[in-house]
Amino acid sequence: MKIKLNQLKNNISKQGLAAIYLLTGDEPLQMKECADILRTAARQQGFVERVVLTVETGFTWNSLDNEANSLSLFANKRLLEIRLGNKSPGNEGTKILKAYTDNLPADTILIIIADKLDASKQKTKWFTCLDKNGIIIQIWPIEGSQLPSWISQRMNHYGLQASAEVINMIAERSEGHLLACSQEIEKLHLLYGSGHITAEQILDAIVDNARFEVFSWIDTVLQGNTQRSIRQLQSMRSGGVEPILVAWALDREIRNLSHMTYELQKGQRQEQIFKAYRIWQNRKMTISNAIKRHPHPRIWQNFLKRTLQIERIIKGVNTGNVWDELQKLSLQVSLPTVKHKNSILTVF
Repeated sequence: MKIKLNQLKNNISKQGLAAIYLLTGDEPLQMKECADILRTAARQQGFVERVVLTVETGFTWNSLDNEANSLSLFANKRLLEIRLGNKSPGNEGTKILKAYTDNLPADTILIIIADKLDASKQKTKWFTCLDKNGIIIQIWPIEGSQLPSWISQRMNHYGLQASAEVINMIAERSEGHLLACSQEIEKLHLLYGSGHITAEQILDAIVDNARFEVFSWIDTVLQGNTQRSIRQLQSMRSGGVEPILVAWALDREIRNLSHMTYELQKGQRQEQIFKAYRIWQNRKMTISNAIKRHPHPRIWQNFLKRTLQIERIIKGVNTGNVWDELQKLSLQVSLPTVKHKNSILTVF
């Protein structure tokens, strides 16, 4: 039986703990918290012994059979965990899991934790067997439109409140990375305690975070502040920020602006485009300035080609200094475009 993560606590409350759970997904924070809910509930009901089996080189599925049929040395109730990762049970594992579900051991809960399973893996015998005899919880990433609500609920858990714009600021900066977002909320609680959080407090709290430092640099580039962008990039370089993170952020912004300028040329209203691309109020002027400097989508497409070259340098396919190339491209983005005869050039 499949249930959603937000249904788990209610399901345990009404139905009790099931004998088998399969947790599958690729969102680390939600996967961890889902497993923690099950572990806590099991511990509260007397399942104090926990055995963890990791499917890796040298692992045999007979380990599960042996654990299921062995006597507990410490308690009558046991929690068995199998960390499957991106592996598949194969024929051996399918056979053992089928035998396990046919003869469930008493006072034992089995939790299997796996990476995201695609449609083909959900049709395998071992998956359908677990679906029939246990509970499957598929963890999905939080969609962009749902992220502000998730942040608000997370802040409320710590006794924090914030305006919609401040929550959207956190959402924009976290880019859907829930673990980083959760850590920032915990940091806010440690710094300011419970109560209302302002935009100034958030900016003060995140100034030393590499991820947010990168996004601050991106905004500086898009605003056209070349001198400050150079200083910020040099600071990130000397501070040990990974160039792949800087390149990814710049590529993402250029890609979005390529699409936005194309839609503007097709007659779409800017406000509609900003809404579709989740451009919050505090960034509208920044994005507008970038569009005014480079209104033609083909300019952004040319910038995008440069990001691909930078990516090839990072991967070692091309030679070059990635930081120098990032500075050159960011300067092209921050400087205005001028027309020269029948062509469009960027001042650089």
